[in-house]
Amino acid sequence: MKKIWIFSLLAAMLLSMTACDGGKENSEPTEATTEATEATTEAEEVTEAPTEEETVPTNAPFPEADPNAVTFDDGRYDFVSIFCDDDLAADGTLSVETIDGNAMLKFTDTKTNAENVGTIVQKLLIDAKSLLAPEDLEKVYSIRFDIGAKAEGELLVGDDGTAMRVPGWIGGGGGSITADGNWYGFADFSASSIQEYALERSDMYNVEFKFLLASAGKNWNASAEECKLQIMRWGVQNSSSTYIDNITFYDADGNSIPLTMAPPAEGGEEPTEAAPAATEAAATEAAAE
Repeated sequence: MKKIWIFSLLAAMLLSMTACDGGKENSEPTEATTEATEATTEAEEVTEAPTEEETVPTNAPFPEADPNAVTFDDGRYDFVSIFCDDDLAADGTLSVETIDGNAMLKFTDTKTNAENVGTIVQKLLIDAKSLLAPEDLEKVYSIRFDIGAKAEGELLVGDDGTAMRVPGWIGGGGGSITADGNWYGFADFSASSIQEYALERSDMYNVEFKFLLASAGKNWNASAEECKLQIMRWGVQNSSSTYIDNITFYDADGNSIPLTMAPPAEGGEEPTEAAPAATEAAATEAAAE
């Protein structure tokens, strides 16, 4: 009996040792696999290509002009003047600037500063008599143009207190005066999604004024003393230049009216992009001549 008990004990011990050896053999590949996985992960982390920095979006392509639009491609702007009629009206200079192959009228504001920013109004007058034939003046029903701006300073402060070199909100209004001295169909506009708060130069925003003049029973005509479109940009949030392009006149049926631009005033030189910008006084003298 004692021999049988000893034999059973030895058999149990042998089976226990075999089980332990088997467990050890089974555990070694698991540990090796874990170490290999960790090494591979570390290698991937070291060799992973760095993420490229996010780039600032470029300005949108310039709008395509109507065949009858004033595009400023010839460098002329003698039919435009700066309107300084009160203390809040911005003074400055006019020029034609070409950006990415596109020529635009540029109003460089020389008056906006830290004390008056937000209250200045930039005003431009467009003389339709210099652009359209006399018989076409009374056909004008609506006018389209593109407007944008470029920051010239850092007066605009963001919510985090950082000075921003962006033009800020681009909006305003416009209208026309008829022969009897009254304003008709004044309209306003507010640009949106044109990078006013993201880029130094905003995209261009298309504005349409439908203010002539069916509801008021008034129209421009050849006998009117003035046939001018006034474009105003107010709420200026930063020292900034304003750009105007693609001024187009339409009749009541939505057809663009051909331009018959009058030659420059006698004795005056046709301005070009390289010429010094005309001042309000110069424009006024040219108009008087």
